[in-house]
Amino acid sequence: MGKELPHNWVELPLEEVFNLYYGKGLGTKELLETGFDVYGANGIIGKYSIYNQEHSKVIISCRGANSGVMHFTHPKSFVTSNSIILDELSGEITDKMYAYYIMRAIDKSEVITGTAQPQITIQLLKNVLFPLPPLPEQKRIVTKLDTLFEHLENTKTRLEKVPTLLKNFRQAVLTQAVTGKLTEELNWSTDIIENLTEKVGSGSTPKGGNAAYHSEGIPLVRSMNIHFNGIKYDGLAFINDQQAHDLRSSEIFENDVLLNITGASIGRVCLAEDEIVGGRVNQHVSIIRANQRINPKYLNMYMASSIVQNIINDENYGVTRQALTKQQLLNIEVSFPSIEEQAKIVRRIESLFAKADAIEAKYKLLKEKIDNLPQTILSKAFKGELVEQLESDGDARELLEEIKKLKLKDKKKK
Repeated sequence: MGKELPHNWVELPLEEVFNLYYGKGLGTKELLETGFDVYGANGIIGKYSIYNQEHSKVIISCRGANSGVMHFTHPKSFVTSNSIILDELSGEITDKMYAYYIMRAIDKSEVITGTAQPQITIQLLKNVLFPLPPLPEQKRIVTKLDTLFEHLENTKTRLEKVPTLLKNFRQAVLTQAVTGKLTEELNWSTDIIENLTEKVGSGSTPKGGNAAYHSEGIPLVRSMNIHFNGIKYDGLAFINDQQAHDLRSSEIFENDVLLNITGASIGRVCLAEDEIVGGRVNQHVSIIRANQRINPKYLNMYMASSIVQNIINDENYGVTRQALTKQQLLNIEVSFPSIEEQAKIVRRIESLFAKADAIEAKYKLLKEKIDNLPQTILSKAFKGELVEQLESDGDARELLEEIKKLKLKDKKKK
């Protein structure tokens, strides 16, 4: 593995430590509902009436997008030709779990060929260098790795809850804010969107559809671009001046509220950003332009709250697509205090959201570190840095003669 080994370790090509062979061909139509587990490129893919592995084995997926993924098979299982089997010469030479962890640590890019259809061949795999410590040290390394990875999985499980907690926190803040729980103002009014706006309307798609879009020009905002946390610029379409003129009724103004009104993303809403002001929207996005009675930011936050989101989900129609008509949108009721109090509520929400954003940023950094930690741990393990080397373990060089004998015996048997 391109490193200096501890004095009592040896490093051998993989073919010297294992017998390498492909699994057996098995069509998907031959799979059964009951029987022995069948391992394919994606792990267990079904059952079969017979097995070709008497004992548990380390296997590596060798075809398709999952090339390089490691599995540890159950005893009495069937391994298809989409995996390469690492059959240990002797349990007195290599620990199976040690081999599994080693194979997780190797640089798969060195043995994967092809781009459209990635694959790993035995011819490439057999020359991968395998660091081999004495067997007692192998077992100590496995015990240490098992403990570390268990702790790591527990940490990841707890960490995975953070995005949901933050999402629920933001939604709770919005709902509390627009129901008067974050304000001292007692005099609230209720009115429908039709009476709180200067404009409510969607746009259309230029003639020619996608083929009529350009790589630059005037932005055409589609439902895929509208997200609760702002505009997503990936996939943003552009149109030319003539197309924009034809769609001038759907021009985006500063502080417009943009709402998805059709499809799976119905209800996603955000405030128009400077980069798209002057752009246009298509028929799946509605422009909601506030009048003097309501703060655009407050209206955007109200539309994103569970109050309106629940209304939108209840008001959809159609069999295969969700949609919100203009009249349904105009009739949505909005509760609001004075314009001054609206501004206070907006500032309060922005302050709380900023704290949530800071937590989210720390979460992402921590998640990135944790995602990279397994390879760091494995790298230390196979440099001999994870557990202590003991003189009582002996020297792995003593195993070389035994390996030669087993290889010779296996060759004669074949």
